[in-house]
Amino acid sequence: MIPARFETHPGDAAGLPYAVYLPRGYDAAAAWPLILILHGAGECGSDGARQLSQGLPPVLLADPDRWRAIAVCPQKPSALTEWEEHEGAVLAAVARVRRRYRVDPSRLVVTGLSQGGHGALAIAARHPGTWAALVPVCGYAAARHPGPAAFPGTARQLARRLAGTPVWAFHGEADDVVPAAETRAVVDALREAGARPRAVFYPGVGHACWDLAYREPELAGWVLGQRRPAPA
Repeated sequence: MIPARFETHPGDAAGLPYAVYLPRGYDAAAAWPLILILHGAGECGSDGARQLSQGLPPVLLADPDRWRAIAVCPQKPSALTEWEEHEGAVLAAVARVRRRYRVDPSRLVVTGLSQGGHGALAIAARHPGTWAALVPVCGYAAARHPGPAAFPGTARQLARRLAGTPVWAFHGEADDVVPAAETRAVVDALREAGARPRAVFYPGVGHACWDLAYREPELAGWVLGQRRPAPA
């Protein structure tokens, strides 16, 4: 049986370094869900591995029987840029993994924490027909580092494009880096747009709420149970 593992791929002039997680027992006879994981500011760099230290990647290795999915974990070079400014390289990494491994195109999920939570929201909003589900953790709507390709808009603008995508959001009530009001604004805007997002706000928890969020007992089953409807 193939063990759960990460493979690291160096970046090139046009791309980003990224790691690929293969679930225990991966077999190309079946089509697998794929999770795109976007890290936070503290994991930026070019080593291709630091992004695996926080959030969902350690949980994948610790509980491989629950998280039976392929995962793609790109690494953003600098905390002074937003994820959507690297959107082309991120989606190219996903495309390479989809060519190499057997992926179910109806079960693509994007998640991220902090800057990655914002990136997950922005990239999902720009490609609303792609993702079966979205899990932003301590994220925010408008870009904090507004480069030429960054998302400058509001929670309502995001929600108009995300209303058809299942969302489960998480935030710590005592977060002094990204206020919980950022996620509340997104959740409220989604509800105004007719969506039914799930949200968990942890009382007394600060910015690192991802340690709780990705270990929520129901999260893996919810993520892996989402499918994008087939086109009519």
